[in-house]
Amino acid sequence: MTQHTDRKLLVVCDFDDSAAECNAAQLLLAQFAGPEAESVQEAYRSGSLPFREYQEQMFNTVTAPVEQLSEYAADNVRLRSGFAEAVKAARSKGGEFMIASAGVDFYIEPVLAAYELSDVPVLAVTGAPVSPDGATMSFRYDYPSDREFCRDWAICKCQPIEKAMSAGEHVIFIGDGLRSDSCAAEKVDTVFARSRLLEYCNINDIEAIGFEDFHSIAAHISNLDLGGPNPPGNSTPTARTNNPTTTKASE
Repeated sequence: MTQHTDRKLLVVCDFDDSAAECNAAQLLLAQFAGPEAESVQEAYRSGSLPFREYQEQMFNTVTAPVEQLSEYAADNVRLRSGFAEAVKAARSKGGEFMIASAGVDFYIEPVLAAYELSDVPVLAVTGAPVSPDGATMSFRYDYPSDREFCRDWAICKCQPIEKAMSAGEHVIFIGDGLRSDSCAAEKVDTVFARSRLLEYCNINDIEAIGFEDFHSIAAHISNLDLGGPNPPGNSTPTARTNNPTTTKASE
């Protein structure tokens, strides 16, 4: 007779347009980007710039100090209703709730701090001022993923997912985009999706639950039975939603 122990839980959540009500990076760039940003955007739209280089070049047009950008994000970016409730639900199950984003930590972490959620782990691009005093937006970008095939996406959201799955943990992924979200959605037990990711899941027969706030996600987590054997990735029965939204999203 096989003996099973209670499974642990990992919830991995994208930030821009997923945890946050808006695309925080785009909000900041709309406010602070320099005139050179237009040509960078055009190059990205044409496909001549990968996302990673696009993000670097766009933020490199900003001259405001990073402190100002962080404060602006904290004051103007809102987390979706029920987000803190979902974090609490995951922790009540003995699990971990983390942010995994191709965005930059200097705008993600201040938003979490504004909601008293500074202890939520963040996997994101690290922006470090080149000038010692950080007086201007002159940055270098540090990337946490060493996977060559994820280079253009900025980070690999699959790394923490694969580690947790191999350890027998139940994994939930929450996202809205394509570049780094679709790969993650294919690997996990349960997917909560909106916008382009939800459309991708519907087209590719990946079970996904649509969401616009985190109250239903918190309820789902609270009702999870983490005992028993570990099912294969993305095998948890979920409700298909066939009306995806098409709002613009980041990765």
